[in-house]
Amino acid sequence: MTASAIDRSGARDHGAPRARARAPRVVRVALAGCGTVGASLVTLIRRQRALFEARHGVTFELVRILVRDPAKERGVVLPRHLLTTSMDDFLRTDADVVVEAIGGFDPAERVVREALAAGRHVVTANKALIAAHGPALQRLADDQGASLQFEAAVGGGVPVVRTLRGELGGHGVRTITGILNGTTNFLLTAVAEGTRFADALRDAQARGFAEADPSRDLNGLDAADKIRILAWLAWGVDPSTLDVRVEPLPADPDPLAALAKARDGVLKYLAGAVRGDDGTVRAWVRPVIIPRDHALAAVRDEENAVHIDSESLGLLRLQGRGAGGSATASAVLGDLLGAVR
Repeated sequence: MTASAIDRSGARDHGAPRARARAPRVVRVALAGCGTVGASLVTLIRRQRALFEARHGVTFELVRILVRDPAKERGVVLPRHLLTTSMDDFLRTDADVVVEAIGGFDPAERVVREALAAGRHVVTANKALIAAHGPALQRLADDQGASLQFEAAVGGGVPVVRTLRGELGGHGVRTITGILNGTTNFLLTAVAEGTRFADALRDAQARGFAEADPSRDLNGLDAADKIRILAWLAWGVDPSTLDVRVEPLPADPDPLAALAKARDGVLKYLAGAVRGDDGTVRAWVRPVIIPRDHALAAVRDEENAVHIDSESLGLLRLQGRGAGGSATASAVLGDLLGAVR
């Protein structure tokens, strides 16, 4: 660097007024669905506005919210002009990022596909959609120069998607094992402490950790979708064709939990995947009695945890809140920042 370059970049005229701080970049966000996760996201965007402006130089502006019933009570004040019940109106909205928080396939799939096709970044917490169509949606995003972010689809606040997409790339993942469903972990923690399963389920529903219909959690389908996604990220297998052997949680797990206690163990509902030497991937979801001194035995309440064993890095452990609107919304907010980067 020359002296003149140093002078130009480093000299300061103390008599001149300081330049104004650069205004934050405004990122226009369209939100599809404003249930538990969507409403929590709106709250977080408002609460952390100053932090994102100061630390990241961005501010997220909600420009449209797709809802079924504008009059529904959501626990958060939403300006009426932002709400729409029209899918066509929503998809025409000029937004930088579209957040899909509807769940399921219809109309969530249309929202994601059309947003990506228009070159808009997409953030979704929809594990069923990603498990069924993740590779195709990723190709569409790549073709359009858009970003598809879905950290919130697996593990809530546990950054396992980001880890497998980035830091662990090329390190030879061998196995993935973990607690991928915060609802069932909350229930089994309560049962281990002496609460009847039926009472624990009512408590989980009251706290927002379990849906009114918790069948996908209890029969293992939710965890199966998540382990499919992780297997895709780790080994490139098509999640829609990966066979996951699923054993539902017993309708009354109290006796099994008592057996675990008698054996000085803990009952956990685990998911796992392993890649054999021949490249074949096997995956499963099932209740397992594990020793009380095992790391996963200490994962309590609505928390999730994932253990990833790789050839060059050894065992990596990730843990965090996995159920509830705020945990999922936090992951969505992180994905929003990742998308605009």
